[in-house]
Amino acid sequence: MFSQEKLLYLQLNDSIYAFKNFKQIKQKLATTKTELINNGYFSSNITPPIKINDSTFQVNIETNTQIKNIQLNTNELPLEIKETLNSKNSNSYNLPIQEIKDQLNQLNIQLANNGSPFNKIELTNIKQRNDSLFADLKISSLQKRKIDSIVIKGYPKFPKSFLKYYSNITPKQEFNYSKIKEKTENLDVLAFVKNKKASEVLFNPNKTVLYLYLTKLNANNFDGFLGFSTNEETGKLILDGYLNLNLINNLNYGEELRFSYKSDSETQQQFSAQAKLPYIFKLPVSLNAQLSIFRQEEEFATTEQSIGLSYAITPKLNFGTSYKTFESADLNELENVVSTNFNYNSKFIETKLSYLKRHTNLLSPINTKFEIYTQFGERSLNSTQQYKIGLIAQQVFKLNTRNSIFIKNNFHYLDSNNYIANELFWFGGILSIRGFEENSLRAHLYNTLNTEYRFLLNNNMYIHSIIDFGYLENNTSQLKEQLTSYGIGLAMITKAGLFKLNYANGTSSSIPFQFSNSKIHLSLTAFF
Repeated sequence: MFSQEKLLYLQLNDSIYAFKNFKQIKQKLATTKTELINNGYFSSNITPPIKINDSTFQVNIETNTQIKNIQLNTNELPLEIKETLNSKNSNSYNLPIQEIKDQLNQLNIQLANNGSPFNKIELTNIKQRNDSLFADLKISSLQKRKIDSIVIKGYPKFPKSFLKYYSNITPKQEFNYSKIKEKTENLDVLAFVKNKKASEVLFNPNKTVLYLYLTKLNANNFDGFLGFSTNEETGKLILDGYLNLNLINNLNYGEELRFSYKSDSETQQQFSAQAKLPYIFKLPVSLNAQLSIFRQEEEFATTEQSIGLSYAITPKLNFGTSYKTFESADLNELENVVSTNFNYNSKFIETKLSYLKRHTNLLSPINTKFEIYTQFGERSLNSTQQYKIGLIAQQVFKLNTRNSIFIKNNFHYLDSNNYIANELFWFGGILSIRGFEENSLRAHLYNTLNTEYRFLLNNNMYIHSIIDFGYLENNTSQLKEQLTSYGIGLAMITKAGLFKLNYANGTSSSIPFQFSNSKIHLSLTAFF
């Protein structure tokens, strides 16, 4: 036999409620009283519980007159507070009685965010007329607070320039905790730091101290991929490779050093080194430098150098200008072969506008990217004036928690009265149009469009489609061609890092569809 727990019953006017004990009855009565007050029954009366029998209690409620509205006298309030209450042109503010509690709480939050965290709000001279209340709204302790100092815990060597120019947090700034919280959370987007916990504020009588709790992250990464294809003449397997080393914030300056090396097919090598020194001289200006060497075996070798400055308009938007030089040499030594490559030097002035929005998702760290550049210069060969323009746009459209669409467009154009082969753009492969060998295509104008439909299998893995389109023009060979590529891919986070696998087949008017032309691209980004 199981004993049934004895219940207590409360008869509240015409309703009956069941409870396990008398404590729950008292909680119900307290809740009821609060609800009556919130709905304007300030003079309501709840009689003490009367015991009817061993298990039943009776309570009566007298609601009396309901207050429906309240009018606040705002005559003595500053203009900025009147604007908050939408009573800028009036000395009174009317609202339903049910809204008064939320309105005063919201006003308190707004005052705190505007630099007055210790304000005091009260209603005085309260009077009742019929179903309305009239009261004076008074606010005291409106002394503005400013951030006097910032203390960083956990990562004391964090580069302070990123606080000032990236997060826009500085001493003497008016205290607004909601904005401070938003700004400090923006630091999580940086690859080399994250918030260990929420920021805190210490209020002394005459001083306000902001504490940030940061943790340094290992942002260095090593990136590489392998590409497999088949030599059509020999039938042998060709291995393409790419290695990329990024060293970030090792000197606690926020600096970036990037090195990459490509060995594309059997005859092509490429080396690149880039450096970025952010916020030099404690200004929102970064110094950028680059050296690139491109060599096509027995054809030509080109060296590119550049140095410039970029200005951070906002943390995500940058404008830069740089000076670029190109030096190229013809490597053809065969007398019976007519070369389309020539020795030349060229100099360009570049301007660039870029926008980059990141998020903390390692599977897809870049949400939005936009970059446009123009270059004006002159080539020494034939004293030819030249012009270049480029546009890179990338966006991830999130449809829901599991489905998203990735789109990237890449456009480059060289305008010149005449062209030589060794000044053209090289593209093709995993970083431009998949399904083609790395840097196997050249053009003075090209555009590629990469698209992916992504399905998230879990938090660490997604599969995706590959549908790429391309167009190129090459005036040195009088070639105009449309390119297409189809395939599938996989991206996953492993213990070693971010692993990507792509299988794609590229076709054009001169390359018909054949399964043997399919390319497999592997890449692994490891962090250390």
